[in-house]
Amino acid sequence: MKTREIVAFLLIFWVATTLAGPQYKERRKETVKTLSQKKPVKPKGVSWNPICTGCIAGVATAGLILKFDQSEWAVIQFAKTICKLFAHQPWTVCDGISSQFRDEFFYVFRQLSSSPSQICGLLIPDCADPNDPQEAGWRVSLPPRPIKRTPFIQPLRSEPLRVLQLSDLHVDFEYKEGSEAECDSPICCHESVSSPTKAAGFWGTVGRCDVPYRTLDAMLDHINQTLWIDYILLSGDFVNHADWIYTKEEHLHVLHNLSSLITKYFPKIPTYWTLGNHEGVPVNSFAPHSAPERFLPSWLYSAFLNISAPWLDSENNETIMYRGSYSTVISEGLRLISINTGFCETTNFFLYLNQSDPDGTMSWLVAELYKAELNGERVHILGHIPPGDGECLEGWARNYYQVVQRFNETIAAQFFGHVHWDYFTVFYENMHEITSNPIGVLYAAPSVTTFEQLNPAFRIYTVNPKKNYEISNFDTYSTKLDTANETHPPEWKLLYSAMNYYNLTDLSPKSWHNLIEEIHGNKTKANEFYCLATRTNPTTCDSECQKTLSCSLRSGHHNQTLYCPEQKHHLNTNRVPGKAY
Repeated sequence: MKTREIVAFLLIFWVATTLAGPQYKERRKETVKTLSQKKPVKPKGVSWNPICTGCIAGVATAGLILKFDQSEWAVIQFAKTICKLFAHQPWTVCDGISSQFRDEFFYVFRQLSSSPSQICGLLIPDCADPNDPQEAGWRVSLPPRPIKRTPFIQPLRSEPLRVLQLSDLHVDFEYKEGSEAECDSPICCHESVSSPTKAAGFWGTVGRCDVPYRTLDAMLDHINQTLWIDYILLSGDFVNHADWIYTKEEHLHVLHNLSSLITKYFPKIPTYWTLGNHEGVPVNSFAPHSAPERFLPSWLYSAFLNISAPWLDSENNETIMYRGSYSTVISEGLRLISINTGFCETTNFFLYLNQSDPDGTMSWLVAELYKAELNGERVHILGHIPPGDGECLEGWARNYYQVVQRFNETIAAQFFGHVHWDYFTVFYENMHEITSNPIGVLYAAPSVTTFEQLNPAFRIYTVNPKKNYEISNFDTYSTKLDTANETHPPEWKLLYSAMNYYNLTDLSPKSWHNLIEEIHGNKTKANEFYCLATRTNPTTCDSECQKTLSCSLRSGHHNQTLYCPEQKHHLNTNRVPGKAY
């Protein structure tokens, strides 16, 4: 291999081993943390620090080399080899993921190659701009609070609304009963072997597998026959985790089939979707309009529009096709805003060209909230990646937090997913002071998929129109797949009701804040929370899992020093659940 190709590889090696999708989460944890947290670090001197100097020299050289397309092939081949040897992934995965990201990576790198110090700042914390390492300093414009706010619309409806949230379905149309459930690939239950170590169950497998289509069908059938709902929220990630073989055609097939299945059971129930990071091809890829047209996810936005159209006004067509988001009135005095969080995803390469409000999505959110405020409407926000999650860039997260602060009297609830666990996040009047007034709550719903080590679940909220569409309670349902078989379908049972289980007087931000204080200070209460978060009793949540969950309760953006409690009462567990993304 030529020297120039080895130099070029030094950069793509980072991509192959740290940004190549969810299966490398543990190996990219520190890199993602660097990219997603605004931690001003005083550089050791870019001009004389040998690490930074070497990085800048290498990037500059690689930038010259990669102006010639003939070097790309060798770089990709070397990346595949390193993926196999160091990331310990099968050749099929390494080959697929390298091919998936090839075009966009080389495009983004060539755009950044004129600024080697910027690339090195992203890769090496000590080489970052100490004032704004990842462009986290951009600020969306917020209108001043009105001197006299418009009174909220008082709806005629008095009976509560029942709202079904389904999150992270990750339906696997390739799932095979009896196949190997403990394989060497990032996702299992695909390959049939004569004597599997752990055989995949008929209805699904709690492990590193996604759910078969029949399980979602059974879940929706049960909900339709036994539970009353007024509308449905689908909070993203509908495609399985085999992201190294993603294709646009397969994604469209999945969206069409899921939309048809939901319509089968709920033909007259309004259904509202949001996009997850796994809807992108490649995974996590949502190019803004600053990128060339060939990278734009217009095919996805078009499908998104088609499945959403029956329940939306045509005035949303333009914003769906432009940014994958929409805003619509769903009940008298209640507006739903679905926002595309792909524009905060840390491994969306295009964002490193310019993180400042991609496609004006945050500015659009502010405009919709301001319109709702002036009209006396309350707003529910539907999204996928919670802003405080490690895969959400801090610039986006910080701006979202400030939007919630500004419009806290308008935003009645926030519904997210992505993490597969069951938790909530409280927002505060001062994001740097957790003793300040609690002003909002984000609900991260449990996943339908079993990936990883989780039983399927869904949630139903009770919304009170007479109390400004606030959430008055929610019920979470689940099933135990180890008791189901081909002749004994899953039994969907109430796992817990929030008000009763936590002994809450209401679901106000103040009540959730008080519960956090109990969870952080009481071992028994913490154990209860961890069991519900992982849907297992005794909990499968190890110390790292517990720390992440404890921090998430206040992480509306990234500040672990402030939001993470001292871990005084970790539980001893032998099983590590593995976090799903």
